[in-house]
Amino acid sequence: MRRLPSESTRFLEIIADIRLSVFACVISLLAAGCAKETKTDATKPLQQSFEHAEPEIKQSIQTVTASLKAGNYSEAAKTLEPVVSGRKLTEPQKQAVGLALQQINQALAANPALDTKEMYELRLKLFRAVDGKH
Repeated sequence: MRRLPSESTRFLEIIADIRLSVFACVISLLAAGCAKETKTDATKPLQQSFEHAEPEIKQSIQTVTASLKAGNYSEAAKTLEPVVSGRKLTEPQKQAVGLALQQINQALAANPALDTKEMYELRLKLFRAVDGKH
């Protein structure tokens, strides 16, 4: 039995609507999966950019990276601040300190209770060191 042209056309429209809906769902799921925030890890860039520094600076950087890995952002900032303040940093060092600052900021955004006045002041000093304004 042959369908009338209007039934056939309506059937094709329904199929097209279903395909379009499935396509939209797939795109939405992919976009949601891709939108996951990646967490910054500054430990390796910090170690690499300060590998030719004086032994006491290298020791401080090791403490900073251990603190960042342990989630002790206050200790990381306290240890990093004297290393970078008042010192002319190389471009890789500036970038690494900037990444450390980004990692700290991400942690504070996730847990605002960590954002104390002291942390604000330490982050400001770190930013100024990276920005070149002591």
